[in-house]
Amino acid sequence: MEFKQVAETSSLKMVGSAETTLKMRDVADKCRLVGTDNGMKIECNYTGHNASHILSFIEKHREDLTQYLMNPDMMDFYDWMEISHQTQLKLKKHEKENLVLGVTFDPETQILETGIMDDNLTVKLGAPLMNIRINDYSRDAFKLRIFNMLLLADEIALAMGNVALRQMANIEMVKTYMADIYDKYVVPKQQSYE
Repeated sequence: MEFKQVAETSSLKMVGSAETTLKMRDVADKCRLVGTDNGMKIECNYTGHNASHILSFIEKHREDLTQYLMNPDMMDFYDWMEISHQTQLKLKKHEKENLVLGVTFDPETQILETGIMDDNLTVKLGAPLMNIRINDYSRDAFKLRIFNMLLLADEIALAMGNVALRQMANIEMVKTYMADIYDKYVVPKQQSYE
């Protein structure tokens, strides 16, 4: 459910439907792709709670759901699009913008957040790419999170056709994150306890 604040009364007003919002990942778990003479078809035999909403969701998002099921490695991309309220069409509008991968890190709380930003470090496109507390991760687990975040950034850059952003999402950035953040702020703390 989403709410907005009403200025005159300072109360919250519900926006949209009171029904549970379905996520692509949840619907995909109840479906499978079946090959037919005419190509791939989504099959869903789910009859439980919210079945009519799930079938409606499938009808509205058939193309995206098919891509989602055919490319399980892109699940993070589709999840990010839902969270940030983006569509393929909206992403294309950012093709010519000069966008960068921005990082905010608080050494006190150890929270690291990455996102797509403009030159003034203003967050664009809504949802962050990653938001984690880095001292909860081993070095290898952190490396994997960075790698997955860069893959997500690359998928977003591909969807929008933004060459500059695609160049920033390269694999060499993993080394930069490791050296400039993890090794500098987490490893010394861990060694001091030993």
